[in-house]
Amino acid sequence: MHDALLTQSLLLVLASALAVGVFAAWGMPAVMGYLVAGVAIGPYGLDMIAAGEETRFLAELGLVFLMFMVGLEFSPSTLLAARYDVLLAGGLQVGATMAAVAGPLWLLGLDPRLCVLLGGAVAMSSTAIAGKQLAEQGELGTQHGRRAISILLFQDLATIPLLVLLDSWARQDSVTPLGLAGRLGLAALALAAAAVISRPVVRALFAGVVKSRSNDLFLLAALLVALGAAYLVHLAGLALPVGAFIAGMVIGESDFRHRVDDDIRPFRDVLVGLFFVTIGMSLDPRLILEHPATILAWMAVFLVGKPIVILGVCLLLGRSFATSVRIALILGHGGEFGLLLLTLAMTTGLMPPAIGQPVLIALALTMGLAPLIIQRNAIFGRLFDRRRRRMTADEAAIREATGGLDGHIVLCGCGRVGRLVATALEAAKLPHLLIEADHARFKEAQRLGHKVVHGDAGHHRILAAAGIANVKLVIITFDHRPVVERILAFARGRNPSIACIVSTNDDRDMADFVQAGASVVFPENLAAGLGLADQALLVSGLTQEEAGRLVTALRAELSPELRDRVGI
Repeated sequence: MHDALLTQSLLLVLASALAVGVFAAWGMPAVMGYLVAGVAIGPYGLDMIAAGEETRFLAELGLVFLMFMVGLEFSPSTLLAARYDVLLAGGLQVGATMAAVAGPLWLLGLDPRLCVLLGGAVAMSSTAIAGKQLAEQGELGTQHGRRAISILLFQDLATIPLLVLLDSWARQDSVTPLGLAGRLGLAALALAAAAVISRPVVRALFAGVVKSRSNDLFLLAALLVALGAAYLVHLAGLALPVGAFIAGMVIGESDFRHRVDDDIRPFRDVLVGLFFVTIGMSLDPRLILEHPATILAWMAVFLVGKPIVILGVCLLLGRSFATSVRIALILGHGGEFGLLLLTLAMTTGLMPPAIGQPVLIALALTMGLAPLIIQRNAIFGRLFDRRRRRMTADEAAIREATGGLDGHIVLCGCGRVGRLVATALEAAKLPHLLIEADHARFKEAQRLGHKVVHGDAGHHRILAAAGIANVKLVIITFDHRPVVERILAFARGRNPSIACIVSTNDDRDMADFVQAGASVVFPENLAAGLGLADQALLVSGLTQEEAGRLVTALRAELSPELRDRVGI
């Protein structure tokens, strides 16, 4: 028994590590690796592991931690502050997508319960994939990036009532509308009670635990709250994940959120990974050959039908056509919670595998395609932008701010590094202009009195409006590689004599940035390390000359091939 369990655990970990490693090398999401690992070792693959009570229990535990982490990221105050983008846009997107899918299926005679669940599965997109891809492309702070993330936040929230409905239908063959309303009301009451009653209790618990200065006790307290809340809500007749979400929401509003996040995340990553492996074990790849038309049809629903609905919602809310197209493409795929709904529906016997399996396979395939589509959202946005030749308000403001400037400095990004550089430029009375895409950082720089304009420096028209052809120096204070390379290429193309300084978090991409056109690369990790080394040598008794000579020698050894291009 113990040998069999050890062998199964080893196979699960080995298959997951290999698959996730391969997909990571291809730039694909880890979820796809877990799904492929499950298919490979499951009953429809090599048949090395059969889904048993042990794997199902661990998968359910992973689901509990997944919803706990979702609750941890959920803030009622943030939700209310962004109610237009989150509640209105997200509500319309989820509702319209569900109606567009469920309506035709109901007319075809499908069980209304399955129509709702299939509509809900299609409505969900992957927060992990979209968020990660947008961050890598430097688009999280853009208009389309912020609004896409707002809709994703509502999708995560909408999973809760869908889980309540699924749990109710799975427990009983027939549930009256009044009974469903009662279950949903109970869930809403639990959320309200958590906000009013549980918050001070949980905060007092963690405050007491923190005083003990025991990391082990803090971790155990976090696990206790997550699992305990799930159990209590389950006793009240609701699904386990609902309780975990409530517990995460309560802690997310406290001062202990980030520490709990750091402590719980390793458990979540492993167990959620196992959850997706079990989903992969339930996938039958033979259906791709047996029912290719059905799978392709469902893929078209995700990749074509869903973006059309999202496009309509965004246009209805007054978004520009180009922005609406980009949001639709970013969200036009399936997500983890769609996998969750379909898998739970089939596991409980509510949804026949003949219906759920093709949808599940199509959803997984669209998740694999999602990064490629999101990477190209800008191309499609420009193709459909009928107003791309019109000067935007940001461009007009930048042109006005650069009026009369010549031989000035353009500073891209005004975060903590950019604001320090701007302060030095102001003290030296050097003409300059800051460009910042993130609205919060833009407002902060304005409050501090810096000469800053709002715009995305990664767009050629913004740089042209900043007078890049006459700029003496461009300073880039972020290291989103595609955006930085785009800025460098455009700046060098318009002004071959321009000097370009790039500030990076570390020294990994120094050679690439130099090849792209950077005059000097300033890796913050090396600068901080050498500065600390210099101070350590001085405190240890060396003279300024001796310390400077040693640090200079060390600096030359760190990157000899880039000795004249590294600004440390």
